[in-house]
Amino acid sequence: MKQITLTIAENKFKTFLDFIKTLNYVEVVDTKAVAIKELQNSLKQVKLIQSGKLPKKSIDQLLDEFSN
Repeated sequence: MKQITLTIAENKFKTFLDFIKTLNYVEVVDTKAVAIKELQNSLKQVKLIQSGKLPKKSIDQLLDEFSN
């Protein structure tokens, strides 16, 4: 699957979004909702680590996650 980023005039955005949602081969992802969900999951992990329920990761493990 390919992805593209578009810049649409604010006053045309809703019309354009409504149109592309009618195309069965286009998936519209709400990136704000995805980012908020990922942030919430990260905060849960931090709280679990702070409470000792999850093991702490080394800096090497964190860097490996970012590079993959």
